[in-house]
Amino acid sequence: MRKAVGIGGLRRKEAERLALSKKGSELAQREITKLQEQIALMKTNLEAFVREHQRDIRSNAAFRVQVQRMCQLIGVDPLASRKSYMSELLGVGDFYCELGIQIIDICLATRSVNGGLIDIDELRRRLIRRRLRGSEPVVVDDIKRAISQLAPLKGGYAIVDFGGRKMVQSVAREMNADTSTVLALAQHTGKFTRQDVRAALAWDIDRIGACVDDMLRSGIVWVDDQCSAAPEYWVPAFFSQLSGGANLSAL
Repeated sequence: MRKAVGIGGLRRKEAERLALSKKGSELAQREITKLQEQIALMKTNLEAFVREHQRDIRSNAAFRVQVQRMCQLIGVDPLASRKSYMSELLGVGDFYCELGIQIIDICLATRSVNGGLIDIDELRRRLIRRRLRGSEPVVVDDIKRAISQLAPLKGGYAIVDFGGRKMVQSVAREMNADTSTVLALAQHTGKFTRQDVRAALAWDIDRIGACVDDMLRSGIVWVDDQCSAAPEYWVPAFFSQLSGGANLSAL
């Protein structure tokens, strides 16, 4: 008899567990449905907002960035397809396609000078000079978004950071840690010597030589061996930030 009662109790507990699980699933599904309805309403309202302010979005770069961030927060990617509805409303499909082509042109034109590494602010200045008067203004965020759309081309286009300084890389290569460290060391003066690297980083001669030789081969640095002391290695990508960089900026 006791065994029968024990089995019955287990069955009741199992039935209660299943009932609670079913109820929990129903509640969770209702919450999901409610959330989906809220997101759908937000998307509808956002589309109406974009339609109403379409001209301001295209002409005001800061406003455009904020609207795109709102889109991302609710899961709308206006850049997912050039033919998407939101892309057409925002007018960003053709804008970023055109901007991407101009970025490629500038990077290719300057690659022989800077080794495929250009300061993002310098790239922005060149884009502004290149674009027709009356075109939509360009901000750094626009450049970042346009470059993210170039990934399928597999040309090595990417944003890299050297000590907080944003650079655009336009060659398919792995930027190793030593190269990044030395570039960060040179970002304020635009140049360095092997002695500078050794004094700042305490590297041995072989490590410094391997890093410098790799940078020379890739064209990231130029060597000035006419100095009376040690040879100086200049980083063309940093020239635009130096007092004497105006001439190179016009190339």
